[in-house]
Amino acid sequence: MKKIIPIIVIIMSSTAVLSAQDFRYDAGIAGGISCYMGDANQVSPWHRPGAAISGVFRFLLNYRWAVKTDISAMQFSGDTRDFDNRFPNGSDYSFESWQYRLGGQIEFNFFNYGMGYSYLGTKRLSPYLLAGVGVGYSTVGGGYVSFDASLGAGVKYKIAPRWNISLEFAMHKTLGDSFDGKALADPYHIESSVLKNTDWFSTTLFSITYEFGRKKEICNNDNR
Repeated sequence: MKKIIPIIVIIMSSTAVLSAQDFRYDAGIAGGISCYMGDANQVSPWHRPGAAISGVFRFLLNYRWAVKTDISAMQFSGDTRDFDNRFPNGSDYSFESWQYRLGGQIEFNFFNYGMGYSYLGTKRLSPYLLAGVGVGYSTVGGGYVSFDASLGAGVKYKIAPRWNISLEFAMHKTLGDSFDGKALADPYHIESSVLKNTDWFSTTLFSITYEFGRKKEICNNDNR
C-alpha cells in the first residue's frame, strides 16, 4: 500500500501537468452573414444578408491578447429601390458580388481566457474586442480590389480545453468608393476623400476552433 500511494500521486501529478499546458495556435472555420452598407443601403447593417465563410488562424500571445488572420468568401448585394432616397435623373442601381478577402486583426479578451488556472483567474467565457485591416477582391463590375479597416466585438466560450466557439460582429470601412460598383462610386457627383466615402460592410460570424502547438510547461506560477 505504501508503494502504491506514491505511484498514484506521480500519475495524478503528470496528468495535472498535461492538462495545465497552454497552446500557441488556434485554427478553425467560421460561417455567418455579410451585409453591405453604402449608397444603395444607408439604413441597416443587416439589410440583404449574404453568405459568409472563412478559415481562421490565431497566434495566442497570452490569455488576453491574440493575433488573428482569416481568409474569407462573402456575398453582397444592394438595390437603391429598397429605400426612398432618389438619385439624379431618377436612376436606380443594383449590384450583386462576391468578395474574397485576406484579413488580419488584434483581439483583446476582457478576462483571462482559458481553463484550469484558478490562481490566474482564467474564465471559460470572455467578451472581446477586435481591430484590424484587410484586402479583398470583389467581382463587382470588372473586378475591384479594396482595402478596409475593421472594428468589432464578440464573445468566446471554451467548450473543452482545446475547443472554442465564438460569435462576433464587425464593421469594415472600405478605403475606396467602388465596393458597390462604379455607377455608385459618386452618384451625386460630389467629390470626397477616402475617409468620407460611404461604402461599408458588416460581418456576423459564428466560429469553432481547435488549439494546438503546445507551449512550455508552466513552472513556479510563471506563465510564459
